[in-house]
Amino acid sequence: MNMVGRKAVLKGVTQINVLDTLGLISTSFGNWQGVDGGEHVELTDRPAGKHLSLQFKDDVMVGCNSIGWTQHVGVMRGLVEGQVKLGEWKERLKHDPTLLMEAYLASAQGRGPRARPPK
Repeated sequence: MNMVGRKAVLKGVTQINVLDTLGLISTSFGNWQGVDGGEHVELTDRPAGKHLSLQFKDDVMVGCNSIGWTQHVGVMRGLVEGQVKLGEWKERLKHDPTLLMEAYLASAQGRGPRARPPK
């Protein structure tokens, strides 16, 4: 890329898509389709028109997509783009993918009363 007469290098960029289709908001970040050897969790609420899918490689969320799920879109992006090591929070997210904010605060920010998953 050439910017202002100088060569510019752009480090890796996470794939990001946010769409509004007939009022239904969908987002996808990173490897939303998953990676070889990875794990995933999905949550679908058909009556509410919502779907949430999280993709993991080891203890890092490498991608996600959502339909009708507009809460914490920035957190989804931050976890994927920041390649945040989730540790024990990965298993908690696999059990309840709606705990994205708690996982982000504990893993990426390292603060708050939920910094360690309850037993």
